[in-house]
This record gives sequence, C-alpha cells and structure tokens, in this order.
Amino acid sequence: MSKKWFDVFNIGFLVLLCGTIIVPFLMMISQSLMSNEDIARYGYTLLPKNIVFYSYKYLLVDNTFIYRGFAVSVFVTVIGTLCNLLFTCSLAYALSKKYLPWRNGMTIYVLITMFFSGGLIPAYLLVINLGMKDSLWALIIPGLISPWYMFLMRNFFMEIPREVEESAYIDGANDIVVLSRIIIPMSLPSMATIGLFYAVSHWNSWFSAAIYLNSHGKWPLQLMLREMITSFDMGAGDQSQALEWMRLIPKEGVKAAAILIVSLPIICVYPFLQKYFVKGMTVGSLKG
Repeated sequence: MSKKWFDVFNIGFLVLLCGTIIVPFLMMISQSLMSNEDIARYGYTLLPKNIVFYSYKYLLVDNTFIYRGFAVSVFVTVIGTLCNLLFTCSLAYALSKKYLPWRNGMTIYVLITMFFSGGLIPAYLLVINLGMKDSLWALIIPGLISPWYMFLMRNFFMEIPREVEESAYIDGANDIVVLSRIIIPMSLPSMATIGLFYAVSHWNSWFSAAIYLNSHGKWPLQLMLREMITSFDMGAGDQSQALEWMRLIPKEGVKAAAILIVSLPIICVYPFLQKYFVKGMTVGSLKG
C-alpha cells in the first residue's frame, strides 16, 4: 500500500514539475505568434487568438545577416566541443594513472582552478597577448578544459578494469592506441554527456564574444540577437519614423521568437543524447 501511494505522489510531483517547464515554453511560443494588439489585449496565453508571423519575419527575413551568426555559432559549438573533449579526455586519462609522476600535485593544481580564477581583466589581457583578440579562437581556447568535467571523466576512466589495458599493452599497443581504440569507445556515455554540456555552454555563450570580438561579422547568433533586441528596445520610442512598423512588429513577440530560435537547435540535439545521461553521470561518481 505504501508503495502505491509513493508511486502516486512521485508521478504527481513529476507531472507538476514537467508542467512548470512546459507551460512557460508553450506561452512563449504563443506570444511569438501574436500581434501587438493581441498581446496588449490578452497578455500571456497558452494559445494565440490570431496567428501572425511578424516576429519571425522580422528575425528571419528582414534581417538575413542572422544566418551568418548562426553559422558562427555552429562553428564555435562544433569545433569548440571537439577540442574540449580532446583536451579534457587527454588530461583525464593521464591523471587516472596512479603511476604518473607528480600525479597528486597536478590533480591539486587542477582542483584549485575550480574554486579560484584570475578574473575578467587578467583573462582579457591573456587573450590579447596571445593574439586572439577579434578571433573566434578566443571563444574556444580559454575554456578548453572544465575541471569539473575532467574529474568526472577521470573517475570514469578509473573504473575501467586494468586488465583491459594490460591485454592491449601485451599486444604491443601504446598509450595513444589504448586511449583511442579501447578507452574512448568504452567511455561513449561519459563522452556524450560531457560533450553535450560543453556544446550547450558554447551555444548559449555571448559574453565572451561581446568582450573579445569587434567585427560584427564574427558575432555568434546569441550576441547578434541580443544586440538586435537591444537596438529594437532603444528605437521603440521613435514612433514618428516607423509608426506602422512598430504597430506590426510586437516587441515582446520578437523577444519570445528570438529565445525559441536560439533554443531550438539544442532542443533538437538533446533527444539523441538523452539515453546516455543517466549512465554517463552516475558511472564514475563513486571513486575519488
């Protein structure tokens, strides 16, 4: 009997939790399809009264340069995630070996960076001195390794039986062959989970681009939409020049449509990697 009530409570709680996530998302979709008049009259609704596409026309048709920002975001996300996984995996594999000289010292050194950082100004000066100012590599190289994800992957590697590697060494394989042909294929759940976290971080990032990039042609999609909406808000009060334009283009609808455009690619990728989440986050969490 107690198990039955627990299941009822658990299912009810999960339904409410899903509702708090899905309902605001549906309201945002509805708002992006509403005109200024409907937004002023009905406010936030789950279903739009009259469907219009003014917001999407403004973002996707009237501002075609948004596709350049999309291409930049895809490049930074794909290349950045691959570089993140390469360097994180290499460091995690090295630190997972107990015979590595100065292993404890290097582990503590990496651990310190989880709690302390140099700050914004030293990071900015470092990027300038490395010649990465106004370069897309400034969005990738400074954050190549996340200490938290590195420790997760290291613990995952430490749980792989030592006998598997020893058999490969007997057959003449070196560390690079063992890592690329044995360890990585066995660690796909961990790699997929951490890779998705890296990808989401790259895709949502705009602050680094605002600091390091001067050329508008190199701006990622997130920064481009942010600047577009900011300029949209600043020009909203000048109704003498574009009264009809302001009447058709709903400011709140444009904001909702921009959020959907930025979120949709990651939402589409997530289902393909979701099956790796539970295993990737739990395996490797027991050993220190």
